Amino acid sequence: MGKVGAGLFAMVLALVGSPECRERVPLQLAPECRIVAIGDSITQAGGYLRAIDAVLAQQYPELKVQPIVNAGISGQKAEDLIKRFDKDVVQRAPAIVTLSIGINDVWHRVDKPHDPKVLAAYEANLERMVKMAQAAGIKVLLVSPTVINEDPASEGNKRLAMYVAAGKAVAKRCGCGYADLHALFLKVIAAHKKDHPDAGPKGFLTSDGVHMKPPGDALMAVGILRALGVPDEKIKATDLSKVFP
Repeated sequence: MGKVGAGLFAMVLALVGSPECRERVPLQLAPECRIVAIGDSITQAGGYLRAIDAVLAQQYPELKVQPIVNAGISGQKAEDLIKRFDKDVVQRAPAIVTLSIGINDVWHRVDKPHDPKVLAAYEANLERMVKMAQAAGIKVLLVSPTVINEDPASEGNKRLAMYVAAGKAVAKRCGCGYADLHALFLKVIAAHKKDHPDAGPKGFLTSDGVHMKPPGDALMAVGILRALGVPDEKIKATDLSKVFP
């Protein structure tokens, strides 16, 4: 196996721990199903999507799930996604869409005071996109934003918590899936800091506090795969050497 990919899922799963029983869901995948992932630069970079593809190809070869369609565009916010959601998601008619947005909604405005109107618009745009997909018969998995700096006490993460809560509220109202990556990231950051107290400020999951290193991509993949009903045993057994050589 590649030096980076070797044991990456095992390491991340050890830090995050087992999911609670209530978080386990039936497998959401159908034979030859298509998944579209829409989001910002984290999605556009595609590391977590390639990790998911590897799990689905290696652990469910009989399903012949198509490679995930990457519809991520750098710098975008929810207000940008809504403008292209019909073209980039609905018209592609996937079985499932993963909707990952919110980092830039906070990060690009973190130097200004929190604006409740911006948060309300974010929540409204999320709900509009979820309902557009559901009206077209597309199963929706809302993916929470991850972190802004690997410090739970950072201003970015304090504000991000409100956007995470907004996404949870939309998922509950609309009855769609939800992957709380923010909670997973905070859990792994705390566990890593406990095991490596002298690691310093250098990011373990991210390169700049936002964009993913391989462990961050692997952690995102874990959260999404769990929400799709994939057991940890299958995730852990997947070879990521070709994804992260």
